[in-house]
Formats: sequence, structure tokens, C-alpha cells
Amino acid sequence: MDIRSIDLNLIPVLDALLRHRSATLAARELDMSQSALSSALARLRRLLGDELFVRTGRGLAPTPRAAALAEAVASIVDQVRERILQSSAFDATTAQRSFRVLLSDVGSYVLLPRIVRAVRAEAPGVALTLKPLTGADIATDLAEGRTDLAIGSYPDLPATLFQRRLFERHYVGLVRQGHPLAAQRLTVRAFAEAPQLVVRMTSGIQDRVDEALTRAGLVRRDALELPSYLMLPPLLEAADFLAVVPGQLATAFAQAHRFALLELPFALPRSTIRMHWHRRFHEDAGNVWLREVVARELGDS
Repeated sequence: MDIRSIDLNLIPVLDALLRHRSATLAARELDMSQSALSSALARLRRLLGDELFVRTGRGLAPTPRAAALAEAVASIVDQVRERILQSSAFDATTAQRSFRVLLSDVGSYVLLPRIVRAVRAEAPGVALTLKPLTGADIATDLAEGRTDLAIGSYPDLPATLFQRRLFERHYVGLVRQGHPLAAQRLTVRAFAEAPQLVVRMTSGIQDRVDEALTRAGLVRRDALELPSYLMLPPLLEAADFLAVVPGQLATAFAQAHRFALLELPFALPRSTIRMHWHRRFHEDAGNVWLREVVARELGDS
């Protein structure tokens, strides 16, 4: 087959169908009508001599031929986007662009203000959109461009993503001032017996706390589990609860409330905070600039 006879406009159509497994979503991404996309798919089928996609109860399923083409087609689209269409320059002072940053609730509270301040100082025309961690498929969102940068401790992300270490996060105990434990050295038994607020996040730190107590033959029996660290302040003020909290967040809470920080009676591993991005945007000038801003502001915080 002579490559000159191929309509190269069909390649992004095949790429979108392979990623979305939905004609509706593919058409929306490509800004095409349903009829135009159907026509393009028919031409692809004739060109490649294969059905390519079959309808199932869960959308479009690729045939073995289409599935075998997925990696090559994605690579072609990436190369065109990054090396041909993308401008090699990014002038932060004049750029008009939006970036999507994914952060946990801790990152949103403690880190995002520093990023926003630095970005606005350097690039007044650049907008940031916060992507919440809840319900996010981080790897897929990075791969498909719905997220430019994910910042946090995400040990389960695939090693194929690019990453850069920013800093190590440590943990402390947090109680209200006047709490019975606030004026004494915290022991393992006193920790286990204290009513607790427990927030389980992707770092898995609460599992490490449980393991430390198990080694001491103890267990937390009075614990209220919460979905977010940002729910802690009113509950800590309302009763004699103890919470294990990232150090930066505990300091921020203590500055705004009458809280006391406690050294924990056992060692916990530190969480490594990294930023993650997909290879598709590794050489994108705007993304490179944003990563440098984040590294400068948060590195070894």
C-alpha cells in the first residue's frame, strides 16, 4: 500500500476510538459529528480490511487487528503533536494557557497556594485548574491529557510515568490545646487508648500506624474514620480526639486553631512527595516550565 494513498486524517480517528471505546466520546474529542465519524470508521475498515470495532453491551470492543495497532497509532499521534505541531517556545510573561494540576486535600490546603502565587507572579495569563484526587484515575488522566501534573504520594502509579521527587513528608500527632495528652510525652499505650480521628489516604500511613500498634500488642478501639483531613479541625476542637496528620498540614492547622503538635511514640516511614507526568508532555515547553516552577517552590519543602 502506498502511503500517499492514505488519508492521514483517519489516524487521530482510530486513536480516539481505541482510547475511548465509544463513538460518541471520540466524536466529541475530535469535534466531529456522529455521521462524519461513522464515515471515517467505514473508510478505516475498507483501508485496513478489518472490522476494527464491534459493538458490545459496554461500548466498542477492538478486534485483535485494532488492538495490535493501538500502541503504534498512539505513538504516531504523540510524535506529530509534540514534535511537529507544538511550539518549542513558551514565554511565561505573555502565555495564555491553562494547566490542570491534581492534588490531594492536603496538597490543596498546604501546597496549592504556593504554586498559585508563583505562577501568577511569573505568568499572569496562565490559569490553573485543580483536579481533585477523589475518583480520579491518575494514570489514565495523565495519559489522555485531562491532567498535566499530579503532585503527591502515589506509590501505585505505573513506573512508565515520568516523575520527580519534591520532598519527604513526616507525620505528627495533633490534639487541641488543653487535651490531656498535650502536656505530656506520648506513649504507645496512651496513643492506642486515645479516641482517634483516622484519615486513610493513598500513602497508606494509617496502615503503618496499625502495624506499629500490633507489634506492641495494642489496637485502636475508639476511632472515627473520615474521608478528608480537612474535616479534622472542628472535630479536634469539639472533643478529646487525637489525629495522625502530615507535619505541614498540622503546622498550618495549629497556626489557625488552638492545637498542639505531638511527637509520635513510634517511627513511621516518611511519604515521598513527587510530581508525575506522562511522556506525551515531557518535552512540551509549557509543561516543562510548570514543572520547574513547582520544583523550585516545593523542592525539599
